[in-house]
Amino acid sequence: MKEALGREQQNWAGREELLKREFAGERNVLQTRITSLEQAVKEHAEQVDRLQGQVEKAQGQVQEIAVRAIEGSGSAKQLTSLQQMLAEQARKGGGDR
Repeated sequence: MKEALGREQQNWAGREELLKREFAGERNVLQTRITSLEQAVKEHAEQVDRLQGQVEKAQGQVQEIAVRAIEGSGSAKQLTSLQQMLAEQARKGGGDR
């Protein structure tokens, strides 16, 4: 009876040790995965920051282009008006001569 009890205790001790090793292995795998995912999150956050900066820069450039286009449009209108005024003056001046 004592021998059977001793063997059973050894059997359970062996199973307990095996379970501890399995648990430690799973914990290591999961910890490695967590670390990997944390690194990926960090990299993605950095990429988002870089892209946000690029978007802001592009928006500024678009705004500058729009302002220049509007200013150019105003200048073109002024030039057209000036040309029309000069043409009218030339007609008036040419008729007086």
